[in-house]
Amino acid sequence: MENIKDTSTVTIVEDYSVLKFNLLEDKDIEQAQFIFSAIREYVKRHLQEKIDYGTIPYCGNKPVLFKPGAEKLCRLFKLRPTFDLVDKIIDYQSPLFHYHFRCNLYRFGELVGQADGLASSKEKKFDRTDKRGVYDYSVVNTIMKMAQKRALVAAVLIVCGASEYFTQDLDD
Repeated sequence: MENIKDTSTVTIVEDYSVLKFNLLEDKDIEQAQFIFSAIREYVKRHLQEKIDYGTIPYCGNKPVLFKPGAEKLCRLFKLRPTFDLVDKIIDYQSPLFHYHFRCNLYRFGELVGQADGLASSKEKKFDRTDKRGVYDYSVVNTIMKMAQKRALVAAVLIVCGASEYFTQDLDD
């Protein structure tokens, strides 16, 4: 039986059985252990260094996950990515091209995670102005795809719990 005392400013619940905690049960812990073991084994057996992941000089020892590795983890976990364009700036006069995508990961029709990725022509790697000051507009599609890739890799790391093994692709 619940015994509640009203002190005019604070309600005190003396019977804690009415409070419900959303704690993991033993079967949930066993399932999580199985999943993490499966990731470890899958990474060892099926992901190839320099193709699916790799280290980048001067960026630490932790390998970064590349797009092919993220796509393989999507297949392992039966994830289907979709992309939403959150924001864009297309200014041919500046020139400034900026894309912001959100990657949504679905499993059997249910949204299980999402993350955002951005890319901009202001990044040094996308500066394609020649000596005459003419911008190479062929890089615009690359900038768009880079934003999508960054969103995909971030979402996969979150949903798969793979941050123990990989970090976000620092150098792209």
